[in-house]
Amino acid sequence: MAKARRKTTVYLDADLITATKVLAASTGRRDYEVIEAALRSYMRHPDVAEHRRSLGQLLDRVSAGTQHTTDDEALAEAYEELKEHRTSRRSG
Repeated sequence: MAKARRKTTVYLDADLITATKVLAASTGRRDYEVIEAALRSYMRHPDVAEHRRSLGQLLDRVSAGTQHTTDDEALAEAYEELKEHRTSRRSG
């Protein structure tokens, strides 16, 4: 069963868009699949995920389809993680 996707608008460097289109075409994927894979990889990268552990756990739960999180709940949890990260950077 395919996951529901929502349309969004992002502004990217023209060279990045071109590279995304080339990679997608050369690998038989759609542009959004390349961008989605890159975002998921970035969000799980140790340098990023280290400070956002529960966000990574949230992404894993949502990806596995085991948690029915609303957009508002996910945003609230993400903002709480950001607040904690900023607080820890100030005190550290």
